[in-house]
Amino acid sequence: MARRNGLALIGAVLLTVLHTWPLATNPAGLSRLDNADTALNTWIVSWVAHVLPRAPLSMFDAPIFHPERRTLAYSEPLLVPGAMAVPLRAAGLSATTTYNLLVMAGFALSAWAMWRVVTDWTGDPVAGAVAGMAFAFNAHLLTRFAHLQALHAEFVPLVLLAVDRIARDARRRDGVLLGVAIALTGLVSIYQLAFVAGATVVALLARRCDGHRQSQRTATAAAIGVALSVTLLAPMLWQYVAVNREFGFTRTLAETARYGATWRDYLATGGRLHYGLWSAPFADAGTALFPGVAVLLLALTALWSPRADRGRVRMCVAIGVLGLVLSLGTALPFYQWIYQAVPLLQATRVAARWGFLVLTALAVLAGLGLAALRTGGSPRTRLALAVLAPLVVTGEALRAPMTFTPTPPVPAIYQRIAALPEAVLLEYPLYPGRAFNLNALYLLAQTEHFHPIVAGYSGFYTPGYAQRVTDLATFPGEAAQAQIAALGVTHVVFHLTALREGYGQYAIDALDRVPWLERAFADDTARVFRVKREALGGAGR
Repeated sequence: MARRNGLALIGAVLLTVLHTWPLATNPAGLSRLDNADTALNTWIVSWVAHVLPRAPLSMFDAPIFHPERRTLAYSEPLLVPGAMAVPLRAAGLSATTTYNLLVMAGFALSAWAMWRVVTDWTGDPVAGAVAGMAFAFNAHLLTRFAHLQALHAEFVPLVLLAVDRIARDARRRDGVLLGVAIALTGLVSIYQLAFVAGATVVALLARRCDGHRQSQRTATAAAIGVALSVTLLAPMLWQYVAVNREFGFTRTLAETARYGATWRDYLATGGRLHYGLWSAPFADAGTALFPGVAVLLLALTALWSPRADRGRVRMCVAIGVLGLVLSLGTALPFYQWIYQAVPLLQATRVAARWGFLVLTALAVLAGLGLAALRTGGSPRTRLALAVLAPLVVTGEALRAPMTFTPTPPVPAIYQRIAALPEAVLLEYPLYPGRAFNLNALYLLAQTEHFHPIVAGYSGFYTPGYAQRVTDLATFPGEAAQAQIAALGVTHVVFHLTALREGYGQYAIDALDRVPWLERAFADDTARVFRVKREALGGAGR
């Protein structure tokens, strides 16, 4: 068994290399840092890896948007991938290399986890392999490189396994497994927490007739799972609740209305085979959710075949229907009622991503369907299916070679900034809400030093940040001086290329004449000045 599990994990890694090619050839030099969300998530996992061994209780007080607190709760938590990053960063790997290795780990672990669950259910490792491929390497996840939280779906199969065991055996230890699996999922992503919470409810309802004589035991096991998951997640969720109470950070129905799925999303895929033949017109859809022809046919086989376990089939159908319905967002007549009743929905903006549950359900059904076909087939048929099914599923999903961009170098001047014993950094240009995403590269640079910075990028920004940006835009005027003094800024970093393009060389030359700044060090990319607080206006004294 251990040997088979090990071989399956190796296979998942090799498939990951194939589907993400050529990323494995140069994980330090290739990236998707042309997307601000990639930079944000690269920063998050490096911050968690930095703070976890040093001051874990301060984890959510991440050093962006200085002086605000709980700033990690402005975005996805990514605590599990961040914990995985600890040895990688400790070994000296760059933030980008670490992120890319975690991307590949997410794909591989997700495929392997689903392989284990479906193999356990069917006794057929080929069926498990097809389910794992369809689950991890599908049209949706292969377009989410910027969102590490989506790729680390390895705990979702564990949730399904726990629900199945509760439905069959109703043991308390299965409730514990469910609670731990849900909690681990939540420590990766708020979106995924919403997905598995909904999937757990409908799956248990779909399986209610499996053990009607032990319904009380089933309810007890499920209650243990829910209670344990809430207990384990409470410290993290409290951070999000506190931020919501202070700033009202929720996704409105108006936002959700822009990001619901349509039939076009379920025909969209980046897989080269289908994209070249027919799917290209649907590529402008916001979320790619086409499962593949082979997966659909195998899933239909599971629905039809008496050899497929009916309880598990019902469970998957319920999960798939839930995902399909909620992916429609406000196009669903009663979505507003659900939105008001379920707080987790108020933390998610892109309703179309509920389609992930559709693809999850179809992946499991495809495995069950293949197992049913192989059980009833001749040895020749079994062998043919063992060869063809994985090849076709892989071929339909394959996007490789993927498009990556060269990793932008972090300016060497940040190594000198890292050597400062203490610092609070203000960087110019400081971008306002309409150009908020341009601050993301400052977060990438911060992975070299983790001194507090006034800049920030995340899922939200506060009114306080907007006011600070407005005041600091008056540099070197009195409003900017007052903010710099109030914020305790010790060093100001001026990025020369952006300033030259925006204001010209004259403005850069004038920096040395600002009486309350003293040049600390510089290179061809930036100039860093120490703030002479004694020379600031009245606000700095």
